[in-house]
Amino acid sequence: MKFSNKKYVMNNYRVKKFNDKFLITTDHGSWVFLNNDQFNLLTRNEIDKDVKFFELLEEKGIILTSKNEKRVIISLRKKYDFLFIGTSLHIIVPTLRCNQKCTYCHAGSKSLDEYVDMDEKTANAVVGFIFQSPSKKIAIEFQGGEPLLRFDIVKQIIEYAKKINNKFNKDLIFIVVTNLSLMDEDKLDYFIKNNVNLCTSLDGPEYLHNKNRITIDNQSHELVEKWIKKMQEENHKRKINKKINVLLTITKESLNYSKEIINEYARLGLNEIFLRPLNKLGKAKSVWDRLGYTPEEFIEFWKKSIDYLLELNKKGVIIREYSSLFILQKLIDGIEPNYFEQRSPCGAAIGQLAYNFNGDIYTCDEARMIDEDLFRLGNVHTDNYKNVILSNQTCSMVAASINDTQICDNCAFKPYCGICPVCNYAEHGSIITNISSSARCKIYMAQFKYLFDKIENDSEAYNIFCKWLNQK
Repeated sequence: MKFSNKKYVMNNYRVKKFNDKFLITTDHGSWVFLNNDQFNLLTRNEIDKDVKFFELLEEKGIILTSKNEKRVIISLRKKYDFLFIGTSLHIIVPTLRCNQKCTYCHAGSKSLDEYVDMDEKTANAVVGFIFQSPSKKIAIEFQGGEPLLRFDIVKQIIEYAKKINNKFNKDLIFIVVTNLSLMDEDKLDYFIKNNVNLCTSLDGPEYLHNKNRITIDNQSHELVEKWIKKMQEENHKRKINKKINVLLTITKESLNYSKEIINEYARLGLNEIFLRPLNKLGKAKSVWDRLGYTPEEFIEFWKKSIDYLLELNKKGVIIREYSSLFILQKLIDGIEPNYFEQRSPCGAAIGQLAYNFNGDIYTCDEARMIDEDLFRLGNVHTDNYKNVILSNQTCSMVAASINDTQICDNCAFKPYCGICPVCNYAEHGSIITNISSSARCKIYMAQFKYLFDKIENDSEAYNIFCKWLNQK
């Protein structure tokens, strides 16, 4: 790059006004707050009148010089490393049947008397398809329905994948997402011995969880608590460090219980919580009037929850919040956490693929939940990985999730954000829509504003965030 007489060129940057300051962000993810005088120097291109200011902008890569040009280019390339690794997350549905009737069921689960189960031939074909991905890391995640209804298929896939991996030598990870109602000592022992990660749902205290996640005997919360504690006991007894990861789905009812939900996680010794908004997918879409809420209502709940988490952390009760953590990794650590929903392009197909019980392949698990041909890429019995990834359908989905061609291009938060074609389709009936009118955009905008404000103006909160990131 050739530099002018001023020995620098202006990098592309975006601006967001924060009260009496200006947030400046760059494509490679660097950012800085400027006061009014500094901002005027920047916009008038009079940066070299102030040596310290020049050095600040050089450090942040807002101006490019012979000193920082290589570093900025490397940062930008590293930010998009995920484009070159292949599909790493593979979500398998051993069965669509489920023994619970969650009020918001996203997964389109079926009753126990329907036969919507994966057979052995399809299970092996799915594994064979997965290992066609060039990714050195492969995560196989079992979803449902309730996957433990077909524990035999789950075991078969695990064993077959491990056998195949003797040839490929990939970094292989297994996750089972389960409501834990069918867990027993033998299954838990198998999962621990085979290093299988477990994930479940906990929607808060018993009265709230059981209202959302319905069983005939009303024992949903009791069983989740039992197996969380059992895993903690096994950790101590076997001298291991495994846990049951826990997810929270927030309904309209949940909005009244932010402190109670967090206190329940603390009571059970859980040090992480994921405050996820409800999506208009599966059953949730048909009961949205009863369970749903506006983006503004969720934002209020989320902010109250983070404020309370910060209070607890100040008192020594360490609980991290995951939607914040993904953003903070970008803002403070300067790394791309590869959270598919906040990537551009998103994780559809190139980051994850979902395999239905019959071998149908979808761009992601959320797309599988919608179950329309728009998101169906093929079938493991008839298609191979290369053809699926290079198909016009996959290319269309990837293009629809790139925020370069949207109104996003003018947004200061663009370097940290992403677009979800599936959520666009569920909310607006099209994979391409006016992003700024979507619920996801409104929620993400509020979260970015809140976290940037805390980082800039609240040193206690900033120090807690750094602890969440295992930073000093």
